[in-house]
Amino acid sequence: MKKIKLIIYHPYSHIGGADNSLKKLLENMNYKKFSITFISLNRSILKKDLKNKVEFINLNCSRTIFSILKLRNIVKNFQDSKKFSKVIIFSNQNFGNIISFFSLLKINKIKKIFIDRNHLDELNYGNNFSKKIKNILLKILIKLSYRYANLVIGISKKLSADLSKFCNTKVKTIYSPAYDFSIFKKASKKIKLTNEFDYIINVSRFTKRKDHYTTLYGFKLALQKIKKLKLILIGYGPEYQNIKNIIRKLKIQKKVIILYKKNNPYPYIKKSSLLILSSKYEGMGNVLVEAIALNTPVISSNCNSGPSEILLNGKGGDLFKVSDYNELSKKIVNYFQNKKILLKKLKTAQKKLYRFGLNKHVKIYTKIFNEI
Repeated sequence: MKKIKLIIYHPYSHIGGADNSLKKLLENMNYKKFSITFISLNRSILKKDLKNKVEFINLNCSRTIFSILKLRNIVKNFQDSKKFSKVIIFSNQNFGNIISFFSLLKINKIKKIFIDRNHLDELNYGNNFSKKIKNILLKILIKLSYRYANLVIGISKKLSADLSKFCNTKVKTIYSPAYDFSIFKKASKKIKLTNEFDYIINVSRFTKRKDHYTTLYGFKLALQKIKKLKLILIGYGPEYQNIKNIIRKLKIQKKVIILYKKNNPYPYIKKSSLLILSSKYEGMGNVLVEAIALNTPVISSNCNSGPSEILLNGKGGDLFKVSDYNELSKKIVNYFQNKKILLKKLKTAQKKLYRFGLNKHVKIYTKIFNEI
């Protein structure tokens, strides 16, 4: 019996929610029925864990646009080999989906599944002329290319609804597998944090979209009323130095712990009294689900598109207006002055965690790959 060839095109592979979701899916696929190839522009961080199951191809391209012909040739070779019952390309993120569209022009037999993990709000941010022009072009290309996919997937209902309206095409919502039972084992690892302080944690890449500015300023204001607080920042990225500069400017160096490129954040999430997500926009916000699973209450910006769905529109955790550090600081203070309210919300959110479970996720995707 011939296998199904599944080609994962994920241009930029780095530590984050998208790669974690792909890793969980690929670890649990049935390799008796699927042959899987993972294609990226650079060396994928997933290769170490999946090299015995998945074929990895590094295109060695500095930019996505340079990968069009290389990707086309690889995919066409799989199709022409006639070794497989069908060939599916499963591409990730808007730029990856656009490249897949152009790579497969006039190759109709290959099935195209596009998954978008970031809300369209991402394309409304640009602090210079060239960035704004690039975002306008991306919007045009998204609208053009997504219509020709066999299936478009969004990872939250709001993301899917807005994308469907924008592209005038049907978009299916499939939540990311934000947690599985392995995180409980990882969270059990012993760490050195004294009981002298209450810890607040933010786990996110050090990029502008994650808006650490709001977390830091909100934390600084909360310190004026709740003295025994410390903030833990776990992540990495281009804003690392700017974050350090803000910490110095606010004179809170002794109150902030930065853990750069920490591969296992779960013991710190479990140990913390509170997790904060201050993003300007999200696809979903996996870390909120992970914190809830580890029994840590959460406060999140009410950004497009995932946090409000995860937190049940405020019934499963607190939400604050995007970039409003004054509101964030008030919610931090309110929690430490009366923990019962947010802890009750936490229990409500935990009852709905099944939406983000791994087994459900694998079953849904396996069915899609078989039936498309």
